[in-house]
Amino acid sequence: MKRLILMLLVLPLLASAQTTLPTFWNFSTPGIATPPNGWITGLGVNGNLTYSGASNSVGGDGIACRLDATGEFLTIWFADKPGAVSYWLRGTGISPAPAFTGTFSIQESADGQAWTDLRSFTTAQPAPSTMTRFVDNPSASARYVRFFYTAKESGSNLALDSVLIQAAPAAATATINVKQGSTTIINNTTYVVGTNAATVFTIENKGTAETLNITSANITGADENDFSVSNMPTSVAPNSSASFTLNFTPSNLGSHKATLILNSNDADKGAFGINLYGIGGTLASEPATQPTNLAFNNVTAYGLRFNFEPTAAEYYVVLRKNGAPVNEQPVDGQTYRRGDYIGGSQVLYIGTDTAFKPTYILANNTYHFAVFAANGPVGFQNYKTTSPLRGNTTTSGNNPGTYYSGLNSTSSNFVSALSARINPHDTVFYSQYIGTVINNFLTRDTTNGKKVVNCVYTNLTHQYEEPFLWWTGTNSGTLTREHTFPQSWMPSNTGGAWPNDPITGKELPEFNDLHHLFPANQVAGNNVRSNYPLGKVVTITSQNGLGKFGQDASGKTVYEPADAHKGDAARAIFYMTVAYNGIGGRNWSLGNVNSGNQNDSILKAWHFMDLPDALEIARHEYIASLQNNRNPFIDSINYVCRINFNNLSWISNPGSCGVIVPSLTLTSPVGGETWIMSMPGDGGSVSWTASNIDSVNIQLFVEDTLWSNAGTFAANMGSASISVLPLVPSTTKAKIKLSAINGTLTSMSPNYFTISNTLAINDVLPSSSLKVFPNPSQGMVTVELEALNINQGILSVTDIAGRIIIQKPMQQSVILNGLYSGIYFIKLETTNGSVVKKLIIE
Repeated sequence: MKRLILMLLVLPLLASAQTTLPTFWNFSTPGIATPPNGWITGLGVNGNLTYSGASNSVGGDGIACRLDATGEFLTIWFADKPGAVSYWLRGTGISPAPAFTGTFSIQESADGQAWTDLRSFTTAQPAPSTMTRFVDNPSASARYVRFFYTAKESGSNLALDSVLIQAAPAAATATINVKQGSTTIINNTTYVVGTNAATVFTIENKGTAETLNITSANITGADENDFSVSNMPTSVAPNSSASFTLNFTPSNLGSHKATLILNSNDADKGAFGINLYGIGGTLASEPATQPTNLAFNNVTAYGLRFNFEPTAAEYYVVLRKNGAPVNEQPVDGQTYRRGDYIGGSQVLYIGTDTAFKPTYILANNTYHFAVFAANGPVGFQNYKTTSPLRGNTTTSGNNPGTYYSGLNSTSSNFVSALSARINPHDTVFYSQYIGTVINNFLTRDTTNGKKVVNCVYTNLTHQYEEPFLWWTGTNSGTLTREHTFPQSWMPSNTGGAWPNDPITGKELPEFNDLHHLFPANQVAGNNVRSNYPLGKVVTITSQNGLGKFGQDASGKTVYEPADAHKGDAARAIFYMTVAYNGIGGRNWSLGNVNSGNQNDSILKAWHFMDLPDALEIARHEYIASLQNNRNPFIDSINYVCRINFNNLSWISNPGSCGVIVPSLTLTSPVGGETWIMSMPGDGGSVSWTASNIDSVNIQLFVEDTLWSNAGTFAANMGSASISVLPLVPSTTKAKIKLSAINGTLTSMSPNYFTISNTLAINDVLPSSSLKVFPNPSQGMVTVELEALNINQGILSVTDIAGRIIIQKPMQQSVILNGLYSGIYFIKLETTNGSVVKKLIIE
């Protein structure tokens, strides 16, 4: 029995402020993750937040709001009387067109609680099958308009685009409007006075006939004595304006808050309120206490939740670090965004929430968090950094439980019994991949509020501002859903109904099976791999990132993915052959003519070389929670020794297949060694022995705390000279840790070694002597000298592993090109000294 799984992913409600009228949004500018003020979204129950493509949008941006589940909504909260509301709407997924079932309503409300329909689409009044413009007229008392999916029925969705709410026509009666400069102040919202001693406000009378009378201006609140008004007008003629001055004289340092009430004869806003926020000195008041009672729950291999008890603070900053305590702290007056790094810690969140579910949580990892209370608007932030609320939790690992009870790999019926165990299973629609795998698990934060997902074939990054979009060729998306077991190989792909069952009309599970669907760069990876078999490329035709296309040793055309994905791809293909073999009497073996003669041996070699790592284990456990089935070749690596995937027969004598055991041992530094640091970026030599491991990551620990990631190296190198940045102070407590990128093996210095920092302060040039811009960069970077007398200067660019990428004589200005995305260090060495700058290529 299969059941459809619906994922709940609701964006945070952004109800911090009403919007002024007119107001407009097309769901692409800004992105749907950061709606304009007053626009509140409740989307994502079925995964995607937006539609892409011209047929579901207007205005040429190719993006529209997607409403596809009962209870999903878009609400606009505005401050004044509304005029007409216009919007474009299309029924999507309607089969057969133009039928529509269910109920979709456009509603108004005065208080956000009681709603009245302006228009409703039902089975009897179907939504149009092409983008169509509608216009409705809310009542004068309305302050909310909502687009609400009242009752969803299978087969009907809605695309909504280009919503506009006009301001009501000017009234004859007195109508107050307050501005500071060109910015309209919304009634009962906060205005940041900052440190300004005098701020001029303008009172407008939008009424066309009646004079606006200002009867009083009162300041109340805890710091009312720090504020005063002067030159307050007593009346404002129709269609006219007058100004007054707000004076601020802080009695002490820190935050000063009060409320200014303007009483007038405006029938709707007779008591117009402005919440005032002034700053004495340079910073807001520091919160008195930190939040308390950090608690972790629902900790699995792929996710966790945590919450804490609030304190008397305006908001919180949450930092996260993997593998080491959070020792960093935010800096007063500095503005951060989600994804920014403070030293080795990353900003997980900034806001008022006290409960979190981070994404990109991996198996067998210890995650550390620190929560800081904070006060103050942008530019005046004061973070309480003493005794932040700290905590950590460790995720679980592979957990098959009793799933394979009763199976015996030494039994001749093992293959058929394994097939029966993993199929049938629950399914998740192909269209829900963004909401399930991308948004809820795989995406990770990066700097400047962006998110990033990697192509599994090439390891090329896709950075984006939400929403995540699949590649269409005309949008900002680069990734597509790659079927590791290509659709053309699937024996069930035989007719025009594909990917639906020709009898039931429902999506076939082999098409949407998450165990073999991965994000891949369409142009650089997915399209290049096409439906070619996977193999070891010896003659390269093309290479993008870490993915190669060409011929193997026998001359067969094959595709070779990045090393980190080789085992994952092999296990996905193994799973598909066993899961669906025999369904409908079809043969899913790799010897099937559709498979392009996929080599069973190379996949088995990759399987053992690239054993399941923390990411693959987490992904597997997550998918198992959705589909209610498992990939047995992740759970038991030696199962592959019992199956001939070329014909899906049982192997009675697996020989030495199951004794391939990866190993990793650090051979230096192991204790007693000394590294001399004579200039920024110096380091030392690391050596190791390894077998059946693809690559290793090197990390430096100082005082048992992670200091830096030195980079990733091919395991067969056996040794590497690493560069250490930032510069390490002299210490007798340094260690190196090696981690197998494609497995769970680690090896660490058993004893401490010494780092001797001999760098004198006069050996370093001022940081300002070298200018690098733009930084971060999309690829082209200019390096300039600032009034420096060069004497045989050498410019070097090294990657994070310490490898020299570029080295050339320095000139007054040098342009750097061709750097892949990543972190680099630019070093200028002269007889005057040296200077190092960090460079980020996005």
